[in-house]
Amino acid sequence: MQGLVWRLKALDPEASESLKVIAYFDALVDGHASAQVLLNGAAVLSGCAAGYIADGTSVRVDASGTRAASGEPGAWPGHDFGDGGRVWIERTGQAFANDEMILERVAIALGISFDRTSPVAASRRAVETVIDGAAPLDRRMDAAAMLHLERESSYRVVAVPAAMALPGPSSVIYTGVGPVRAAIRRLSDAESDGQPGVRSGVGLAMVPSALDRSWASALFALRLTTPQNPYQLADDLGSLLVFAELADSSRIEPPDLTALKRLLQSQPKALALLESIAAASSLRAVAEEVGLHHSSVQNRAADYSTALGFDIRTAPGRVRLSLVLTLYRLATTTFGQ
Repeated sequence: MQGLVWRLKALDPEASESLKVIAYFDALVDGHASAQVLLNGAAVLSGCAAGYIADGTSVRVDASGTRAASGEPGAWPGHDFGDGGRVWIERTGQAFANDEMILERVAIALGISFDRTSPVAASRRAVETVIDGAAPLDRRMDAAAMLHLERESSYRVVAVPAAMALPGPSSVIYTGVGPVRAAIRRLSDAESDGQPGVRSGVGLAMVPSALDRSWASALFALRLTTPQNPYQLADDLGSLLVFAELADSSRIEPPDLTALKRLLQSQPKALALLESIAAASSLRAVAEEVGLHHSSVQNRAADYSTALGFDIRTAPGRVRLSLVLTLYRLATTTFGQ
């Protein structure tokens, strides 16, 4: 370790310190250095204690790279890596010029190291492969065997926002609507993953060879959740799954959706009332649900009908409203880190 540091100091003196840091960690990665060695390097280069937490394990070293009592990231300068990992350096006072570069490069190196060696990372890759419809079937079945999935049994894919933890193997998939965590569950366990107030979509029950379809339906289900209805079972969507798939592939925005976006741009609070109107059997029931006078709901429904171009107070109008609200959720729902 120290020898590599001195070799870096002998580089072209005009080379920037940042390039030295990059070269240092690249050399360690090429040499398949362990996570412990990578952390030692971060401590030696920064001149202060460093630590990482990943896969439920916390490791910490002092400024010389000697193993020390474990710690937590806390408010120390740090950088995320992998699926939920974080590395930090315990710099007190003003940050040094290369602190950010050291953290960035050691985080990249740790991510590669854990991806190579961690059983958790191997399970994560297996989940990704099983639900990837573009992967060859034999690869998907090998991944299913690694996850101990029975060929003839049915399972469901559960989709939740990436920041939410799920028990057992899971993987963060980068989708067109942002990062989403996916996990594979037995039928008896799938519905128990839901937590109050946390949005989750549960896919159709499928055998391992067809879990890519369960994943697709779980993602649609997640996208159709709302703060009022955060849990969605794909089975309950019925034909809406076909509708959602067709809507996703269409390049033309329906006029109803354009009108709804225009209405919500001018009246953002209208969305909650529109969702209540679409779900209720009558405007009187809506008034009781939202705590408004019946006449107030009638007046707003009339105004919204004019803005949308169809009468949402009628049964056919409520069906049409339900469909355009579905389109709106598909078009606007995204998930961040």
